[in-house]
Amino acid sequence: MDEEKRNLRHKLQNAEQRELSLKRLVERAADEIDDLAEAECSEEAITSAKAQAERLRKVGKSE
Repeated sequence: MDEEKRNLRHKLQNAEQRELSLKRLVERAADEIDDLAEAECSEEAITSAKAQAERLRKVGKSE
């Protein structure tokens, strides 16, 4: 039973670490979209990119 608990705890910690990594990846992608949107794009493209970046940030922060 202790071995099973240890294995489950290990799996949970791995899953939590993956979730944290994915949230960081999403946040970084949102930041990159913001940066690209400001690089000589039309106002419509900038607005669209910033909206997408904001959606990514919301996904990254949801639990």
